[in-house]
Order: sequence, then C-alpha cells, then structure tokens
Amino acid sequence: YKRRPVELVFYYEFNDINQAIDFEKQVKGWSRKKKEAIINDNWELLPELSKNRMKK
Repeated sequence: YKRRPVELVFYYEFNDINQAIDFEKQVKGWSRKKKEAIINDNWELLPELSKNRMKK
C-alpha cells in the first residue's frame, strides 16, 4: 500500500451518526486549504476560503 502509514490529524464528535455522515460528505468536497484550516483549528478562516474561487 502506497498511502501507509496513515496519521489521524482531525476528528470531531457527533451525537448523531447522520450528522457525522453529512459532515464527512461536506468536507470531502472542500478544497485542501479549507481542510487544512480545520486541521489547524482555524475555523474562522472558512468563510474567507469559501468565497468564489472563479472570480477574475
């Protein structure tokens, strides 16, 4: 396996399995920079990183 060993860098606890699944699906669609922001506990950066990247 080429992608081993795996290191856990982020986790979040949910009370409801459906919320956890929805959050996982949402995060999978995020950019690398947004994922790095939550890994580094910089949640306040998410609105800025969420702005339209297609602007010229």
